[in-house]
Amino acid sequence: MPLTAMKKTLNSMRSYKRRTVILPAMVSVDNLEFDCTVFDLSLSGMRLKFDFPIKVGAKIFIKLKGKLVRTAKVVWSANGFLGLCFTDKPEEVRAELGALVVGLS
Repeated sequence: MPLTAMKKTLNSMRSYKRRTVILPAMVSVDNLEFDCTVFDLSLSGMRLKFDFPIKVGAKIFIKLKGKLVRTAKVVWSANGFLGLCFTDKPEEVRAELGALVVGLS
């Protein structure tokens, strides 16, 4: 599926507003840690660039800019990007992200 078509589909499925960001992060998978870059985030998940294949449905651990440490589930993967859904409640994510999610609901 072309990236633009995928973005339109994803936008129609989203429950929460997203904020475009470019932030360094760390992903832990099977006790291995990898650097990655987050490109957008919301109270329910994030999109990140990740150079290694991870299966949809996999659970990973994400650390973001010293603010967020959460478990997430991979909900899509395409063109070197991953879509993650947090396994925690949006209120808990909001408390950790602070100013990064002001205005997002």
